[in-house]
Amino acid sequence: MSQTEVHDFGVVDYVVFSAMLAISAATGIYHAFARGGQHTTSQFLLADREMSGVPIAMSLVVSFLSPITILGMPAETFVNGAQYSIYVLCILWVFPVVALILVPVFHGLKLTSAYEYMSLRFHFSLRIISSILFIIQTAFYMAVTLIGPALAIEAVIQFAVWKTVLITGLICTFYTTIGGMRAVIWTDVFQFFVIVGSFITVIVLGVIKAGGMEYVWETNKQDGRLNFFETPFGITTRLSAVALAVGGGMNTFPLYISQTAVQRYAASKSLRQAQIAVALNLPFQLIMLPMVYFTGLVLYAFYNNAMTPLMPPLNYTMANYSYHSDFITEMPYEVLQSTTAPNSSFNITGNFSLATSSVLENGIEPRYVPDYSSADQIMVYFVSSQFGVIPGLQGLFVACIFAGTLSTMSSGLNALIAVTLEDIIKPFRRWRASRCHSEVHQNDARDTLVSKVMTFVYGAITIGLAFVASFMGPFVVISNTIFGTSGGPLLGVFTLGMFYKRSNTCGALIGMVVGFCCGLWVSVGAIVTKNSDDALEIYKLSFMWYSTFSWSITVILGITSSEIYRCIKPSITALEIDPMLLVTFLRPTTRRGEYQQAEEIEPMTLKELKRVNSADEEQEELNGIIPNQQKEYFL
Repeated sequence: MSQTEVHDFGVVDYVVFSAMLAISAATGIYHAFARGGQHTTSQFLLADREMSGVPIAMSLVVSFLSPITILGMPAETFVNGAQYSIYVLCILWVFPVVALILVPVFHGLKLTSAYEYMSLRFHFSLRIISSILFIIQTAFYMAVTLIGPALAIEAVIQFAVWKTVLITGLICTFYTTIGGMRAVIWTDVFQFFVIVGSFITVIVLGVIKAGGMEYVWETNKQDGRLNFFETPFGITTRLSAVALAVGGGMNTFPLYISQTAVQRYAASKSLRQAQIAVALNLPFQLIMLPMVYFTGLVLYAFYNNAMTPLMPPLNYTMANYSYHSDFITEMPYEVLQSTTAPNSSFNITGNFSLATSSVLENGIEPRYVPDYSSADQIMVYFVSSQFGVIPGLQGLFVACIFAGTLSTMSSGLNALIAVTLEDIIKPFRRWRASRCHSEVHQNDARDTLVSKVMTFVYGAITIGLAFVASFMGPFVVISNTIFGTSGGPLLGVFTLGMFYKRSNTCGALIGMVVGFCCGLWVSVGAIVTKNSDDALEIYKLSFMWYSTFSWSITVILGITSSEIYRCIKPSITALEIDPMLLVTFLRPTTRRGEYQQAEEIEPMTLKELKRVNSADEEQEELNGIIPNQQKEYFL
């Protein structure tokens, strides 16, 4: 694209942008010293379990609203129409299920790591597999989150990639290291308002610039862009209404059982506050997502050469779907001729432009799609070229992109630390002590220091991976595919553990491994054979069904294997499942209210409560902490 069409950062832009970064850093500094500082792991990782629902709700929203969404979703709507907006239907059922069924289990167990559930319900092997998989996925996802917007910004306003990556990575690592979970959550709250404010500003000014709300809607309507229910159902169709409403929900579920989300449930002061946090995500998402989608419609109406076949977004990873720059060159010449305006001409060089002297019937002169290399750049280009003359506006939008990056990365860093400490370091200490026949010496101050050091280390690794990711190409696509397809098996194991009492370690392990391998096989196979006419039918499965596919295999195979193993080894039938590990409606009906009370016991964790019944000596020792009527709930 021509650099004369965009505007450089002005003084006010730098002030606005710097103010966002300064406030984020200042939040970390404040919480490093407030309330006596971050001296315990409970303070650093869980904010002392004292957070209320509203800030946690905002933190959850922006944690999963990465720059890939901020730039990729408008590009998706701009290129393919509004069909993806049907995705909002899935959140109407996902959040109630999470709030009412899943959150009570996680919050009641008082876990620090979500994957600790695996060892409580099944075996430590499942816990360590889940934790390592999460660490690898999250590190690569944060790297892509860092490099994606950096490349888009550089291509449009010539802000160097290394500057974007270093600024974002260092500031995020800084305030997460010193401020812990409180800094992450309250910075997310600030960034929530930055993102919402930026999008509202861009939409309002964009609608005015395009020609008004009526023109935006009618232009998209006339050109068939309001294709909400264009394809009601289709397994192999890229997008369909059912795939978005059902498959989209199954893709969303793993996010809300991940460490990033569970750690926020654990930081809530009560179960009610944790449920409020998830419930508030419903209205928040119903505000945010339509704004993101509508921005794409505004862009389409503004760049009103509607007869042009638009290039798909090249690095659109939010939906785990990839295109390549040879999309246009692979289209048959006859197709190009039949889909272009009469006076059009193409420059097929991996991107394209439109040359025509025609004027639209309503008198608005044509505004052509910029000559971009990726449709993900369209938002940055639009804001810079059309509103760059307004002091501070371009800086506000770039701050919005950085806010999305900071929130995603800070949440990822804090989650990585919790998983590494609770699922790897502490179990290793216990294993080493057992081998040496010595006691495990717990030192919370030492663990807090280790957590802060690990935050810095993970931050540095993420920055390094971001630079490497810019040269990896297809490997980045594959890593994001792994991130998308692994959520189904993890969800499947949690489903087996919470919903099926007869499931056991053997069944869960087999189901998880096979489910993950099948999901990975299909998603990678789809990428490798995307241009092949001889590809297996399974490779044509829509990416919206990947999580559902791998989840189904995990659950079905997990139940089958569990039943077979129970026949082979009948002794496991005598093992009792602690009711706290099951969803509330599967617990003994006469004591559901009593379990609800037990979930609110703050000083004790489930593991400690289990030990109450292990020996008479411990019962006597804990008599002053847990009332006898509460002890019997865990018999």
